[in-house]
Amino acid sequence: MSGWKRIRLLGVVVAVSVAGAAVAQVEPNSPSSLALECSRQADARGLHGPERSAFRKSCKTGATAPATHSVTPREQDTAATKRESRPPQQTPLPLTPRQTESEHRVALVLGNSTYKNVPSLPNPERDAAEVADALRATGFEKVTLRTNLGRDQLIQALRTFATQAERADWSVIYYAGHGIEVGGVNYLIPVDATIGSDRDMSFEAIALDQVLNVAERARKLRLVVLDACRNNPFAARMKRTLSVASRSVSRGLAPIEPDAGTLVVFAAKDGEVALDGDGAHSPFTTAFVKDIRVPGLEVRRLFDTVRDDVIEMTGGKQKPFSYGSVSGRQDFYFVQK
Repeated sequence: MSGWKRIRLLGVVVAVSVAGAAVAQVEPNSPSSLALECSRQADARGLHGPERSAFRKSCKTGATAPATHSVTPREQDTAATKRESRPPQQTPLPLTPRQTESEHRVALVLGNSTYKNVPSLPNPERDAAEVADALRATGFEKVTLRTNLGRDQLIQALRTFATQAERADWSVIYYAGHGIEVGGVNYLIPVDATIGSDRDMSFEAIALDQVLNVAERARKLRLVVLDACRNNPFAARMKRTLSVASRSVSRGLAPIEPDAGTLVVFAAKDGEVALDGDGAHSPFTTAFVKDIRVPGLEVRRLFDTVRDDVIEMTGGKQKPFSYGSVSGRQDFYFVQK
């Protein structure tokens, strides 16, 4: 005969069917009923470890009101199986600098050696190739290397790079070759330039301001590096036609004041001349490609290190110089620690 009989076992009322189908009937509001219900709710939420303990504690003190529930042996077995099969959760480790999402970095590398109207420079073409390799090795997503460009080609290279820089976090422009200052304006000299007088500069050469305008489109770091302060044969040949107040054509390049967030680095301080070098690369490029590969060297300290290396290599004859500034709230590394 089927029927139910209530007995008390350790404070829990258990109803036993005469037919033998046992169901654990939890007595509402007893300590044991709260513990069982809180455990069930923790299982339903998939909690374990410290999160499970904290939930059960708040649950039993009334922060989470449990509902009366009859727990059958089948439900108990299912919950146990879920606990056993569930992989333990692990607290995620903090990301290291190498694990963080990489910034979008692009670079335009230019080297002019084979000038048509003045003697060629031996190193700029090789210097540019070496710098391009170094930038690729430090994680730049796109590095465009162009050498021995005439004026139209140089303008086109800058125009194409401007589009890339607009979508980038970093934009870097490196130029090796002849550069000249006329009336306080700095110019990069294409290989096909024909400069007979100072008034030819705006027609034959590319003003540094155009280069800065291209680089300054990037979101975070804008860097222009000029190994262009060599002893320039164009200056000695040029006729002076400008007014007295602006006719100066000085050695090297003129000082500049780029917009905030842009850093411009000259291979030699304004008004001074850089050495092309006796080896395969100029002293400045030799130091630059070495130092950008050093992990954990922040960009401001990087160019201080380049300056010190060049001074040492040239016996104090050449001193690189940086103009402009980047955000003091953020550090910039070619290679993270």
